[in-house]
Amino acid sequence: MKRGRYSWVALSLSLASATAAAQTGDYAAFLRSVADRSPQAVAAERELAATVRGWRTGLAPDDPEAGIEYYFAGETRYEITVEQTFDFPTVYHQRNKISRLNISKAEREYGAARRAIMEAASDAYLELNYTAERVAILTQRRDDMRRAIGLYEAGLEAGEGSVLELRNAQMLLTGIENGLTLAETDRRAASARLAQLNGGTEVAPQGYPQFGFTGTQEEFVAAALAADYGLQAAAIDTLIAQRELKLSRHEWIPKLKVGYKTEVEGSRATSALLAGISVPLWQNSGRTRHARAIGEAAEAQHAATEAEARMRFNTLYTRYRSLMQALTDRQCDRSGEDYPDLLREAAAAGKITSIDALMGLEGWYAMRDSLMELEYEVARAAAAMALCLID
Repeated sequence: MKRGRYSWVALSLSLASATAAAQTGDYAAFLRSVADRSPQAVAAERELAATVRGWRTGLAPDDPEAGIEYYFAGETRYEITVEQTFDFPTVYHQRNKISRLNISKAEREYGAARRAIMEAASDAYLELNYTAERVAILTQRRDDMRRAIGLYEAGLEAGEGSVLELRNAQMLLTGIENGLTLAETDRRAASARLAQLNGGTEVAPQGYPQFGFTGTQEEFVAAALAADYGLQAAAIDTLIAQRELKLSRHEWIPKLKVGYKTEVEGSRATSALLAGISVPLWQNSGRTRHARAIGEAAEAQHAATEAEARMRFNTLYTRYRSLMQALTDRQCDRSGEDYPDLLREAAAAGKITSIDALMGLEGWYAMRDSLMELEYEVARAAAAMALCLID
């Protein structure tokens, strides 16, 4: 019975050397394709179109005015007036500049929205791979533990072993089954999130993508800053503020007013041309100071956004390098690979009890779980760096 009792130890190792996963090819192309099919991207694109249309509206001169004044007198008498007001030409020039800058900002915000969709898709895809691996390993562990419990039960019927050994195995099985339930729930949730982002089409896990980063930390940070849509939008805000300040100064120039007037009295008509100015004495009061304050706020926000982005990119790079170094060290350490074999040999020789063998194997699996989690975190850190550079 002892020989059969410990045969499950070898079965539990069947996944240890079979966890190499297929790697995705062009990860950036995959994320772009998901974003292209995402309903969130469709909504962001339509929002961009509406925003662009809005900023192209209202740039024309004021609407013309026409009126008629009819006098109830002894004979027919009325006046017809047509008037048009114009801002000074430089005002229209500044407004058009501001419109183009706001459209450019809207395009950066759309790019940020697409990148956020790709980030969500990447997170879901990496989690899908991680949870799928956990489900596979935990399923194998559960099946092996069930076989071990079957052997313990058969041993008790034959008068061998103890109830304590059986209960120990049953408690370990319960823990494994709980972990499997949670892992399967997380896998389904990640798959559902990714499918929703992918336009309703499910994506099968194909392993973690491979990333290769060259260059120094400073080079990565500089490239990420140049590609950061949020920082670009903040920079455009400072340009808009500068234009708003110029516009506020030009709006102090009087408006021009021209028109045509006809007065009819009986059978006699008199025509006249109208010309005048509108002096902005009250309407623009304080507007220049307001525009200057907006400019100062925009510059401060740009500086804060750049400082936050620089810190974030430096942290990303440091985290990736630290995790990658830890993973490399772990992968180079082969000292624990023969631990299950040593457990099996010790148990077969009667040097340790079956409970010791079970607990030792659980510790080995905990080590494997930590390694798998480290691989997952390395993939997440690398993907976060790559996303900073995807357009």
